[in-house]
Amino acid sequence: MGLIHDRATDAAVVAAVTTDYPRRPAVASKATADDTARQAIDEAPHDRFRQNAGFVHE
Repeated sequence: MGLIHDRATDAAVVAAVTTDYPRRPAVASKATADDTARQAIDEAPHDRFRQNAGFVHE
């Protein structure tokens, strides 16, 4: 587990892990079983909408 945390300072690595690994059924199952992770996943589309809406209103 420590290795990923060492590499997680690189945004490109974090993005790849975040998008690629949940495609694995065992990873997706464990991630969605974690309340904090599930909440972050559920909130992500709303965050993206708010960011995009901010550009429209500027």
